[in-house]
Amino acid sequence: MEATACADEYEHITLDVMYVVHNIPGPGINLEEFESEYSLGCSCTIRCFDCSCTRGSPNYIDGRILDEKLSVPIIECNSHCTCRENCDNRVVQNGPLNSLIVSEIDGKGHGLFTSKPIKKGQFICEYAGEVVSMEEARRRIETNKNTMNYVLVVSEHIGNQVIVTCIDPKYFGNIGRYANHSCEPNVNLVPIRIEGPVPRLCLFASRDIEIDEEITFNYAGGVPNFVHKLSHTPCLCNSNKCCGYLPHNTI
Repeated sequence: MEATACADEYEHITLDVMYVVHNIPGPGINLEEFESEYSLGCSCTIRCFDCSCTRGSPNYIDGRILDEKLSVPIIECNSHCTCRENCDNRVVQNGPLNSLIVSEIDGKGHGLFTSKPIKKGQFICEYAGEVVSMEEARRRIETNKNTMNYVLVVSEHIGNQVIVTCIDPKYFGNIGRYANHSCEPNVNLVPIRIEGPVPRLCLFASRDIEIDEEITFNYAGGVPNFVHKLSHTPCLCNSNKCCGYLPHNTI
């Protein structure tokens, strides 16, 4: 049976991490900006294919993200939209897959696995945690560059703008924090906006994923030329394209 969306009722395997379903504001973040929401929505009645949210073409087909949408800003319908709750443009907000399992991996700590098949394009879960400023992210990355670093830095190029989102799930995070890095991942990281301008960083399957297969993504987070920005921490992905060391996002 294929994995399906569910309410996020996952828990952490250790007591030193607080479970958060979505991002929370951290050091250096303007609370008013973080909590700002879109004031308008689309006026569709049933389905959204060509409206102000989808911007001319659907983001998803049968609940799966389209390849051509991986590199463009994606906005899901929100509470101000007149479409139904089962609208095709509401995927991430329906919750993570119901098949996610955290398991130990010899010599690698923990990893995220699936107990059911996942189809290419399916939303898996968010990578949620503290949203921090670039200055705070820089401090945390430098502090942890030779140890386990959870800080994810994602750069979006929208028109002439570069929007950088920094998320750290080390102490406040969701099930996504257990997804390991791979130089040959099976998951894409995609910023999705729902309530407002602060994106959720979301994991979508880049190919079909089999039962008991580990879920991995590239920690470079969209930073250009990440191969030339490596930390001193060995990469343990064991893929044929392994760079030898984990990416180190200098910001």
